[in-house]
Amino acid sequence: MENSPEQDANLAMLQETLRQRICDVCIDRKLDGSCALTDPAECALFHRFSGIVHAVSRVQSENLDDYVQAIREDVCADCPNQYSDGTCKVREEVRCVLDRYLVLIIGAIEDARGVTLKQGRIL
Repeated sequence: MENSPEQDANLAMLQETLRQRICDVCIDRKLDGSCALTDPAECALFHRFSGIVHAVSRVQSENLDDYVQAIREDVCADCPNQYSDGTCKVREEVRCVLDRYLVLIIGAIEDARGVTLKQGRIL
């Protein structure tokens, strides 16, 4: 199913917002601010962007665990780095940008959707 032009524009704006919020603090950036990853597929945030947005958007909760579960089900389940038992060496080594910046990612997506998150629970 293809997105409408309006949905594509919204996703592009959300992607730019995430680039500003996440890339600016990412440990994988160079001193000049550009990305140090040699393969764009290494960045789960943008390589799996639509699945991440879908997972976060389907959650209506103040509990971070609900968002984590949605990400694990919708995004991590078909990631080649995750083993069949649900463990992930990349995640365990804190090399997965999605996992590393999950709270910031959730906050940015929910901000874009107009959802106010309670400070004490998620952010």
